[in-house]
Amino acid sequence: METGDGKTYSPATQISKGMVSIYKDVMGRGPTKARTTIANDMVVTVLEDSLTKGERSLAAQDQADAVRKLRRNVQSVMSSEITKLVEMTLHREVLCFLSDHSPDPDYAVEVLLLAPRPGGQEAEDDDSSSISEPLI
Repeated sequence: METGDGKTYSPATQISKGMVSIYKDVMGRGPTKARTTIANDMVVTVLEDSLTKGERSLAAQDQADAVRKLRRNVQSVMSSEITKLVEMTLHREVLCFLSDHSPDPDYAVEVLLLAPRPGGQEAEDDDSSSISEPLI
């Protein structure tokens, strides 16, 4: 996909950047690192450093369970946007969206299972990409 800045990004990079944007829109800040792997009928995005200041404060006070509960509620709100991002990027139907978060260390994982390709064909070009620079 080509963007307005003239750069072409792989599907994995598009999904990584899209996830960071969704987190930022919903949470007020996005993760500083994101890495997406696309393999056959699965998309996995690992996000780092996404907790808000309030969530970090809760985690520091041994309230990791409260942070996880909050994140599960927020991630259920983001699920339709994340699903749409993946479906539009890959032109594949998402069957299932799974999400979890570890407050300490601060990692999130978004897993999307895709419908099989028509006729059972395998993907010709599985893709993985990493974004390591801070994204603001």
